[in-house]
Amino acid sequence: MSALNVTREGGIVLLEMAEPGSRNALSDALKAALSEAVHDLTGDPEVRAVVLTGTGGVFCAGGDLKKMLANHKAGAVGGAEDITPRMTQLHGWLRLLRDLPVPVICAVDGPAYGAGLGLALTGDIILASDRASFNASFCKVGAVPDANLFYSLPRMVGLQRAREMFYTGRTVSAEEAQRIGIAMEVTTPEALLPRAMEMAAMMTEASPTAFALTKSITARSLDLDSEALLTLEAQAQSICLSSRYHQDALERFTRKLPPRFDFR
Repeated sequence: MSALNVTREGGIVLLEMAEPGSRNALSDALKAALSEAVHDLTGDPEVRAVVLTGTGGVFCAGGDLKKMLANHKAGAVGGAEDITPRMTQLHGWLRLLRDLPVPVICAVDGPAYGAGLGLALTGDIILASDRASFNASFCKVGAVPDANLFYSLPRMVGLQRAREMFYTGRTVSAEEAQRIGIAMEVTTPEALLPRAMEMAAMMTEASPTAFALTKSITARSLDLDSEALLTLEAQAQSICLSSRYHQDALERFTRKLPPRFDFR
């Protein structure tokens, strides 16, 4: 049985983590499957949106703690040089997922803990079921936040609240996650995936070029000053307003025709 189910509905790719027995912990098999899937998505012109979720009422419980303990007992962890390559591999495919030039929607049902929280926050949009929960309890197991959480969580909830979550390791409910900005919407478990697929379909109804540029610039919007963002805005708009897509969209708008989304 595969650790990751990959299906396509038109231009929407659904990635379902499928190791519920381990609460979809990031085992070697699951990490390898995610890495392969994300590399396959990169540069695929047929992909218009990605939905990432888990199976069995669990999103992702984070690192495979049992395997980590086994590695320590087996003497496989002698120092930092043994950990760095694994972190580099994780960051490689996580960065590709984060930077895909298409919408990435994470549908969180059940726990998103540790690196699973970091994985969820790679999404452009995070949807949660009412039984979802979020936790960053790295310090409790003698680790620092990973999976890009030093970057993503403060930008979602603010620095003070991110530190509080890191320091206490407490569990955040779906209701609180929506209130503080982690989750955009909360649904029932049954409605979660249909809502994610519906939203993904809505997001494919746009120029892929305009979307990719918008995603790229907003990813930097909290790090750059207004003048730098104005420069990027002017460059991006010059590309978009000279495109065939824009010309066709204007023509269809003025003639009251339905939009067409089959080209860039």
